[in-house]
Amino acid sequence: MEVRTLEDLVRFDPEKKQKIPVFDSPHMYYDLYTLMPGQLQRPFVFKKADKIIYVLSGTLQVRVGEESAELRAGQAVRIPAGTVNSMENTGQENVVALVVVAPHPECAERKKRRQKKPAPRGTGSEGSRG
Repeated sequence: MEVRTLEDLVRFDPEKKQKIPVFDSPHMYYDLYTLMPGQLQRPFVFKKADKIIYVLSGTLQVRVGEESAELRAGQAVRIPAGTVNSMENTGQENVVALVVVAPHPECAERKKRRQKKPAPRGTGSEGSRG
């Protein structure tokens, strides 16, 4: 069983937002995002994965499509697959948020690449003469 103490993982960098892996599986990822005042995540979209942001501390301005909301500690937002989203710490306090994305975007990309590959040729007796 994997157990993590989130407060032990929290770190900040004055240069940019931190994305700290907590759990990662082929099905989803679960990260901590930490943002100091003024830091942001530029507009981004997962084409085939939903994203949930849950604010643990601070105040986070979140934009989802054409809508925006200020999330405080204890509030969450779901971002449907294919929706452009961004976030910014517009407050005076550091922000810590949990971010869950499922299905794992890399898993969706691998699946898409597999579907594009031609079917493998059999390794049985095709073409052999005996």
